[in-house]
Amino acid sequence: MIAVGAAGPADAALLAALHEAAFPDDPWSARAVGEILAMPTAFGRICHEGAAPLGFVLALCALPDCEIVTLGVAPAARRRGVGRALLADLAACARSLGAAGIVLEAAEDNAAALALYRAHGFVEIGRRAGYYARPDRTARAALVLRLALGEGDTAFQLREQT
Repeated sequence: MIAVGAAGPADAALLAALHEAAFPDDPWSARAVGEILAMPTAFGRICHEGAAPLGFVLALCALPDCEIVTLGVAPAARRRGVGRALLADLAACARSLGAAGIVLEAAEDNAAALALYRAHGFVEIGRRAGYYARPDRTARAALVLRLALGEGDTAFQLREQT
């Protein structure tokens, strides 16, 4: 059974390993993850199945919105609902902190991430040209996406169930 729970600075090495598995071209160190988690508005969530870590999200909640800093799913766990579980959990955390929405950036060529976010109600609100450098020396735009979290809004839960 997939479950999502809190991740803190003590989990930095595990989260860095998950980040490297999810993003082998741009891995983050345990130190970098720990520095993010040490920020006053930061929090992390990790998805497990039993003892096996499957994915994670790091976020900053500086109202009015929470920002996804990174969300990654281990390659072997993809297309199993891990990203959806992390987003649902993050939406609940963001609401409990009083956030009006969730924002993030995703590379324009990251079709899987964009499909996940759009399927759950995120809409494009901006674009940053040439934001993501690629190993082949090209660059891709970052799409800035936002999900509104209205008072009593059940839209995310409804999309999650379909």
